[in-house]
Amino acid sequence: MLSLSIFDSPARASGEPSVGVEKGDWIEYNVNITGTPPPIHDVTWMKIEVLQVENYAFPVNLTVRYVNGTLYSTIWKFNFTAGNDEGWIMIPPNLGPGDTFYDAYSKTNKNVTIQRQDQETVLGASRTVTYANQSSRYKEWDKATGIFVHSSETFKNWSADVNIIATNLWSPQILGIDPTMFYALTTGAAVLLAVSVIFVIVIVRNKGVKSLECC
Repeated sequence: MLSLSIFDSPARASGEPSVGVEKGDWIEYNVNITGTPPPIHDVTWMKIEVLQVENYAFPVNLTVRYVNGTLYSTIWKFNFTAGNDEGWIMIPPNLGPGDTFYDAYSKTNKNVTIQRQDQETVLGASRTVTYANQSSRYKEWDKATGIFVHSSETFKNWSADVNIIATNLWSPQILGIDPTMFYALTTGAAVLLAVSVIFVIVIVRNKGVKSLECC
């Protein structure tokens, strides 16, 4: 029913593709529609939840919120070996410039080439982002996971601009460091500081005792 390429359909990687998400992973997006889209595409928000992963195929639960506030959910089935990525929503992970993935539903070139990559801040974390475009479709992906983080597509009487707003795949960094590592480092530093203070106190006390003994 929904087919915005987010809203269209699909993809495969050169060589053996892999999957960069796991069961329970989820991603949310804001959707900005302009023009006069068909009613089934007039949405403002969407969420993808991975249900399970088996080899190169995995179903996701796609939930959208229509402009009138109504929620609708459906199951989309991805299969990278079959060239099905539901309009480049997810592609095999770790593809860099020059690498390709297979889009069985493309009306032009079915082997889509990753054109470039940059280091960007996405949801508060430094991520490597890759890019590709074809005809009226432009997409950006998080390289490590293969999920799209931005999409811009133009249709006959309307267009869709989609941006990631939340995910459980990574956390915002603190001073450029992953939160888990940051807290581990700060905890370690606190422990080291405490040990150092105790060590200094012991030395000072020992010196005081020796001074009294001398007198």
